[in-house]
Amino acid sequence: MIRLEVKIMSEKQISTGEVAKISGLTIRTLQHYDNIGVLPASGRTEGGRRFYTESDMIKLEHIIFYRGLGFSLNQIKEILVETKTDKNANELLSTQKIMLYNQIYSIQNSIAAIEASQEIIGAGKMPPWTLLATFMQSLGTVDLSIWGDYEFSDEQTEVFQERFQTMSDVMDFYNTWKRLSIKSAAFNEAGIKPDEAIAQTLAMEWTEMTQKVTGGNPEYEQAFLAVDNQREMWNPAERELIEKAEPFLEEALNIYNQKQK
Repeated sequence: MIRLEVKIMSEKQISTGEVAKISGLTIRTLQHYDNIGVLPASGRTEGGRRFYTESDMIKLEHIIFYRGLGFSLNQIKEILVETKTDKNANELLSTQKIMLYNQIYSIQNSIAAIEASQEIIGAGKMPPWTLLATFMQSLGTVDLSIWGDYEFSDEQTEVFQERFQTMSDVMDFYNTWKRLSIKSAAFNEAGIKPDEAIAQTLAMEWTEMTQKVTGGNPEYEQAFLAVDNQREMWNPAERELIEKAEPFLEEALNIYNQKQK
């Protein structure tokens, strides 16, 4: 106890007002952090006012960082009080990364629906508003973290680790797949013919996507096809999307491939 008191006395005492000015937070926010134990004040002056130390300021930097990532105060408190902070923080950061990807994913659903609508209007047809709204609603509930529980074979794992170096690589592929699938389903519902220009552009983009992730390697193609053949393991919204997109996409691809010969 004596050592703790000496340490506190040896550190500069910083008033709540100074901390607020330095951090950009309000005094009321700092008081709240103290009251709930996220950032307890190091002590009180003789006049009863809170004061903080340089160590507290370092801790506050972490709090502001985690808040900027969207963590709740309870989650931040858990990180800061955990003895094995690095391990705990890494796990929570990984979880938060998935949550942020889910938010990006939801926004990209809307962008894909807008792009499909614009292309359909440009082709002189009426966009299938109800279908697109349904997709945006159902796909918005997809939790990408469930793929972390998917049981890939050793061969699939080896292929995917080689083809996808980072999470961004995975998300780029996933979002391209989803965007093109939304377009395919919407084109079909709107009465676009598979040989029309926008359908053939779609087929070209799909071909480029598959070429990019497989490199034209038959073994890699089989790894992806194995996942495709286990749609019962997919999220229902993803399964419904590809089932509505596939018939039109296959026709468009057949026409595209014939033209390439």
